[in-house]
Amino acid sequence: MPSPEQVPAHLLADRQSITACADRKIGTVFHLAKIRAGIYPAQIARLTGLQTSRVTEYVTSGRVATSMDVCERVSDGLGIPGRMLGLADRPWETHAAPSSYRPAAIPETWEILDMLSCSTASDATLLHLEAAVAESAFRYPVTSPAQSVPQMQRQLTAVHELLGRPQALDARRRCVRILTVLSGLLGLAYHDCGDRGRSDAVFHMGQVAADEGEADELTAWLLTMQSIADYTAGRTDQAATLLGRADTLADRAGPRRRAWIAANLGRALAARGDVRGTLAALDHSAELLGEECEPIGGLDFFTRPRLVGLTGESRALLGHHDLAVGMLTTALERRDQADAKGRATLTFDLAQCRIGQGDIDGACALAHTALDIAGGSIVQPLVLRARAFQASLGPWRAAGPVRELSARVRESEHQLVRA
Repeated sequence: MPSPEQVPAHLLADRQSITACADRKIGTVFHLAKIRAGIYPAQIARLTGLQTSRVTEYVTSGRVATSMDVCERVSDGLGIPGRMLGLADRPWETHAAPSSYRPAAIPETWEILDMLSCSTASDATLLHLEAAVAESAFRYPVTSPAQSVPQMQRQLTAVHELLGRPQALDARRRCVRILTVLSGLLGLAYHDCGDRGRSDAVFHMGQVAADEGEADELTAWLLTMQSIADYTAGRTDQAATLLGRADTLADRAGPRRRAWIAANLGRALAARGDVRGTLAALDHSAELLGEECEPIGGLDFFTRPRLVGLTGESRALLGHHDLAVGMLTTALERRDQADAKGRATLTFDLAQCRIGQGDIDGACALAHTALDIAGGSIVQPLVLRARAFQASLGPWRAAGPVRELSARVRESEHQLVRA
């Protein structure tokens, strides 16, 4: 049980504190502990084992904690549940998890859709669930579906339970918005696992939830997530249509989200050969990511390095191979090493450019590198990408490097990750 010096329950339930923990903005956590609970830097340092100067540095710099050791010290020292900081439940927590997180039977899509038309719900763990879902969104790019899907299914079970309990209108609206976010994450995760039926079902569920949530900027986020699934599956026309709707709905969203939507729209238009539309969308994305763009956080993690990657892929699709190579190389250098799917995709983009430049041996070598990066856990978008890349080597199918790559691609299809 937390001591009197640790963060009190009312602060743990505060939305600003929950968001700061989910984003691992430890400086904000320390600042809130000081102004709302009277826990000063010297006390925080003693409780967490950090130097007072380091505590002060976190507060003044607004740094995000990237060290698990720091997060564990903050959790244990200040009595913050591990789940709020993206950790496993800490040994001192009385219960392994709130009752809403116990893995009951995973609900069918129709059960949740039915509940959306019934009475509102209530549960004290709602705030903690928001933080857990935000953490799932933050970690999605660097987490295998085999790990992320079970966690998000447990969160879906929690929302299912919450929607079945009487609750105030505002709390119900928040439940519905959590459901929208989970639908986007799970829809993409099921797509990564090659399960189109479940992917389409949860995306549909998310759109129903988004309509009830009455938040256009969140609907735009969901449509963009769905467009990524469509684009990587080769349904570029559907992707462009979804992104057009998202762009219209996002007029009140922050610039970072609008930039993400515009960049994805540019890529979809490039796949259709629309040079003017592509460049206009990419230029608009770059403008939105200007100096006044809001800080990274919540559901919005789109950055300039990611824009460079999408721009490079778009240029490659348009046949601007020399220009694309420089952009893709830069994007690869800046991509998180843990993001295997993203790095493998960028490497396939580079390999495609090599074909355009007439370097078939180099293209095959890069394709092997892309599959090496993905390792033994291949997601469906990479399988589809590898097949498309192999098909583009048709005129050289008799060459030794091409035959070797074809065998490697067939082998990778048996390594597809399953949820």
